[in-house]
Amino acid sequence: MSDQDTKKHQQEQDDEIKRNIERLRNKIGDARTGGKGSQRRKVKVVSKTSGTGDKVIKGIVKKVGAQQLGVDEVNFFTDDNTVLHFAKPEAYASIQNNTFIVSGEPETKTIKDLLPDILQQLGPKQHKALKDLVSQSQTPTDDVPTLV
Repeated sequence: MSDQDTKKHQQEQDDEIKRNIERLRNKIGDARTGGKGSQRRKVKVVSKTSGTGDKVIKGIVKKVGAQQLGVDEVNFFTDDNTVLHFAKPEAYASIQNNTFIVSGEPETKTIKDLLPDILQQLGPKQHKALKDLVSQSQTPTDDVPTLV
C-alpha cells in the first residue's frame, strides 16, 4: 500500500468515527451524569419526594422539644376577613421556645361560614368586620308596612 492509500484509508476511518459519534449524540442527547468523559445514562431519573414533609415536621418537633396539644380545630384570622380553618390538625407547642406548630389541611372560609361557633375566638378587628357584615344585611326595605 502506498502512502497516499494509507492517508485515504485513515481519512475514511476518521469520517466514519465522526459519523458514529454524531449518531450517538443524537440518540442519547444530553444525559451525562458528570463532566466530559464520564459515563452516560440511558434514562434521566426523576426523584420523587413523597412523605418527606411529615418526617421534616417530626424532626423539627423533636428538635424544639414541643409537646402535642389535644385540639379539635385551629383558626387563623387574616386581615381580609377570611379564616384559615384546620378541622383536624396536629398541633404542637413549645412554651420555652415560644413556638407553636400546626400541620394539616387548611380550608379558607369566611367568618360568616363559621358562625356561631367562632364567636368566642374573635378579636377586635373581627368584631368590627362582623358588625359591618350585620349592618349590611339589615338594610331597611320598602316592603315593610308602617305600624299604626
